[in-house]
Order: sequence, then C-alpha cells, then structure tokens
Amino acid sequence: MDKIKCVGFDMDATLAIYNSPITEELAFTLSIQRLVDIGYPKEIQGLKYRTNFVVRNAWFDKRFGNLLKTDEHCNILTAFHGFKKLDKKEIRQYYPNKHINLEESRIFVLNTVFNVPETFLLASVIDYFEHRTEYEK
Repeated sequence: MDKIKCVGFDMDATLAIYNSPITEELAFTLSIQRLVDIGYPKEIQGLKYRTNFVVRNAWFDKRFGNLLKTDEHCNILTAFHGFKKLDKKEIRQYYPNKHINLEESRIFVLNTVFNVPETFLLASVIDYFEHRTEYEK
C-alpha cells in the first residue's frame, strides 16, 4: 500500500449502494430548478420524474432533439423525440441512411447510470415544448 499513489473509481461499478430512484429524482428536480433559474418557463416545474421511461446508453442528437439507440456500427435502431417513439419512416426523415457518426459534434453520449435522470430530463423538456403552441422550433 505504501507504493500506491493514486486510486480511481469506476462510478458505474463502485461498491457503494445508491438509492437510485431517490437519487435520480433529486438530480432531475434540481436540474429542472436550474433550468428555471436560467430562464426556462416556470411551468416546467410541473414535470415529474418517472422511472418507467428508461433509455440507457443513448445518444442525444442536439440538432434535432432526438434520443437515439444505435448498434456497434452507428446504425440507428430506435429513436425518441421527447416521449414519442419514432417509427421507421420518421427515423428516415431525420436520418436518411439510418446512420450517424459518433464523431459529429451534435452528438452527446449518455452512457452511464448517472445519465438516466439526464436522459429523462431531455425527453421531458423536449416533450413539454413540442406540446406548446406558444413556442417556435
């Protein structure tokens, strides 16, 4: 032990036991509050965290606001816009080749268990604005 200079942790596989639903809901609620603090409509405080919408290991396309599930070759398998699951025709409208490169700057990867509330937050906020006629895309 005297020779050890540094210890690192893999946050997804630590020995700590997380109370996931409570931790996730807290992260979601605090994120909503931060969005309101920086100018988002106060009505988004009515959004509630739900554990039944879980999209893990997703890519977020910042250009279109879509959550994407891809295979190992970057082919899009499933996509969501807010809470709406896109059908194959809709996926092709956004992505004609049903393929997207991870290297593209518009992609943000959500690939840890700590991204679960963040993924739900993205879907919630996109869904909120998609259903409000007073906001433009």
